Amino acid sequence: MADVITQIYGIKNLEDALMCAELGADHIGIAFGEVKHLGPEQKSCAQAKAIFDQLPDSVVKVGLTIACDIDEILNDLSLFTPDVYHLSGDIRDISPENVQKIRDAYPGLKIMQALPVYAGIPYEEQWPEIEELIRKYEPVTDFFLIDTKEPTSTIGIGATGAVHDRNIDRAIVEATKVKCIIAGGLDASNVAEAIHITHPYGVDSCTRTNLDKGQTDSIGNGKDPEKVKAFIEAARNA
Repeated sequence: MADVITQIYGIKNLEDALMCAELGADHIGIAFGEVKHLGPEQKSCAQAKAIFDQLPDSVVKVGLTIACDIDEILNDLSLFTPDVYHLSGDIRDISPENVQKIRDAYPGLKIMQALPVYAGIPYEEQWPEIEELIRKYEPVTDFFLIDTKEPTSTIGIGATGAVHDRNIDRAIVEATKVKCIIAGGLDASNVAEAIHITHPYGVDSCTRTNLDKGQTDSIGNGKDPEKVKAFIEAARNA
């Protein structure tokens, strides 16, 4: 099987970013922006830049936002522009036309669009809407990040730790030429199986490579180096 890239999210400090880079993560992701949509654990533009500037050039720096206001997004990008900008807010709140405005303003910036998949809802019920979203957003997207969305959540897509039906991921991968990174409850125990089912461009882990509760500080800092190492090795060996 072709090499699958690994993406580690939920980075909140330089030490964890350097550790993930040392362990071989291909993409490293940080939530950032001047408006604190995600609370104190979200980094400002300057804080994200300070962390990313210390990473090797070989690492792809991914900045996540759940903002959907185009003026807010363009302001954030004027303060710091990562390699990849991950749009992880409610997909219905940012039109393809506005995504194109981002691309026009920052031609060298790659866009990663989160695609929501719901756990516990049959494939047949979800697929028509998912396919419609693929067709609408693939012209303005470099990557799709396929992640689990809580049905009642109003703050974005992902970071739930919940697993969804990987057959939906496979259908998305097969339906588009856009590079697909799969997420949603992935860790060392299940990432190889997920890769074999879906044949993605990449795999992403956030929640399940964090330190266990009680090992983190007041704003949840902390990636577990053993979990990160095991995840990356399992993906590489799949």
